[in-house]
Amino acid sequence: MKTLQTYREELHQIPEIGLQEYKTHDYLVKELSALGYQPKTIYKTGVYVYIDYNKKDTIMFRSDIDALRIKEQNEVPYKSRHDGFMHACGHDGHMAMLLGFAKELKHLKNANRNVLLVFQPAEEYPGGAKEIVNSGLLKTYRVSEVYGIHLFPNFEQGTINTKAGPLMGNISLLDVEVHGKSAHAAMKNEGVDALYAASLFYTRLKETLQKRLGKEPHVATFGQMSSGSAINIISNYTLLKGTIRSLEEETYQLIKETILEIANAIEKETQAKIDVHINFLYPAVQNDEPLFNNAKKVLNNFSFQELKEPFLVSEDFSYYQKEVPGVFFLLGTKNEAKGYTYLLHNDRFNFDPSVLQTGVDLYLSLIKSY
Repeated sequence: MKTLQTYREELHQIPEIGLQEYKTHDYLVKELSALGYQPKTIYKTGVYVYIDYNKKDTIMFRSDIDALRIKEQNEVPYKSRHDGFMHACGHDGHMAMLLGFAKELKHLKNANRNVLLVFQPAEEYPGGAKEIVNSGLLKTYRVSEVYGIHLFPNFEQGTINTKAGPLMGNISLLDVEVHGKSAHAAMKNEGVDALYAASLFYTRLKETLQKRLGKEPHVATFGQMSSGSAINIISNYTLLKGTIRSLEEETYQLIKETILEIANAIEKETQAKIDVHINFLYPAVQNDEPLFNNAKKVLNNFSFQELKEPFLVSEDFSYYQKEVPGVFFLLGTKNEAKGYTYLLHNDRFNFDPSVLQTGVDLYLSLIKSY
């Protein structure tokens, strides 16, 4: 039987992006079959296993399976063999934990809930959780609650961190296209400066949201900007690419309204044309309070930290929580002594595989707590 470390290292070598996780799918099917299960495919590259304990309700446990377009810089024996791709968000560890949990469940003769193990594709993009919910899988197997774990290098190795209520923010992609009119820089009055209009837009957006939202957690920021064709030509086109994040739906709606309001005002002031494109991706992760309080009974047996504040990072696990109550846990991997300090989505992200047993133990404790 393979160990958690072996699962993780073998999966780490075959990272694949969302909906292209073909090798990962085949690996999961092979290993689950070796454990005596009959895994099934869902949403192109996803895999699930249903364990029937002849109970009315079912507990679902979820792992994501996709990787990122990142060239790995770690020099380890199990380094990515897919150049330009890397499990830099810990999904290899998530899969290893769920495989380890599946192995342990072979020894569990009875439980007060049936169990559904879901290995979900495309968490990073475009959001496989939504498609799995839409497939009816949770209804088919009468899922009444859902749990998931994410490795998190912001916290000390082995600690379990979570809270009731909002844990992670919603997320939207934000593109703003500003159309102007080209002219020679020496004859600027003949043109419409798209770069100037875009700069005005961004500055005013920041100032207005600060006044309207104050300390309310939110993000409305641009990380990319492209503009212009030459140093002495008034730019006729500027593209701003960014993101919107918040914890509450009301905040998200206010941000959207503010963006459109300011775009309209800047158009009138500068004569530029502004097109706003907002692509909503994932809702906020909201941990169910009754489930969280029940989980606390077993969390006290671990190194548990109840968080005071949520994060504005996002996770499509939230789509499951829209369907049924759920709790999402953050499992710390930070270990300064071993150099495991790089954050998620970093080309040197890594962790001590011993932490994976903590995740398996948490899942076992949850299933046995009923």
